[in-house]
Amino acid sequence: MEERVPPVTDAHGNTDLFPDSQNIFRSGTYVVQVPKDQIYRVPPPENALIAERHRSPAQKKKSYRSRCFILCILICIIAVIVAIAAAVSSRVLHPKSPIFHIQHLVVTKSSHSRPQYKITLKAKNPNSHTGITYEAGGHASLSFKNHEIADGDCPTFSQGQKDSTVFVVPLSGSKSALPKEIERSIKSQNSTAHTSLSLSLSMDYPIKRRVWLFKRGKRLAVLCNVTVDTLAKGTRVLSQECHS
Repeated sequence: MEERVPPVTDAHGNTDLFPDSQNIFRSGTYVVQVPKDQIYRVPPPENALIAERHRSPAQKKKSYRSRCFILCILICIIAVIVAIAAAVSSRVLHPKSPIFHIQHLVVTKSSHSRPQYKITLKAKNPNSHTGITYEAGGHASLSFKNHEIADGDCPTFSQGQKDSTVFVVPLSGSKSALPKEIERSIKSQNSTAHTSLSLSLSMDYPIKRRVWLFKRGKRLAVLCNVTVDTLAKGTRVLSQECHS
């Protein structure tokens, strides 16, 4: 026969030691014990990678737009700088040459064989964005048939954009003997016997061009061919042409 185990009773003779055990398990509440070595107070590193993969697409799009905006600004700034540099270089490196015109040429004084000359010229700056400064150290010479008859220093002055300036170049006669045609013309007193003379005026000018805050220096060579009716009193310029 099967042996039965007698029920366990408490000190008062009750056989049910856990009267509420069925009610406890029926409530649906359970207690789960987890080992301490499996409890994480800090998320593991792989969780950061998972979060990065699931980051909001809107944030990525906003960051991409910000980078594109900054890149466009940088490109615009570089384009403006290049345009300014190109404009300045074209104005400074390739400006138009000044225009010269001889207005008067007279002998102011005759001392023995060394006459003194005064040549009045008009200089025009044709550039609308470039100023010109004619600096000290310029030299001028007057020649007749490739024979220098006078020389002297060029005056200094400055011109603004599209500006015109009238200036005088004083020249002293050379120590060498004058050509006979020049000497006769200077001493001539008969206005009906005047014979026209063709002379050449050459000038070597140190100048400095100015464009905004930029300056560039160079030497300017000017050659003028002029024809006068006489070198005596009342000299008239019959024709003239200057190149620079």
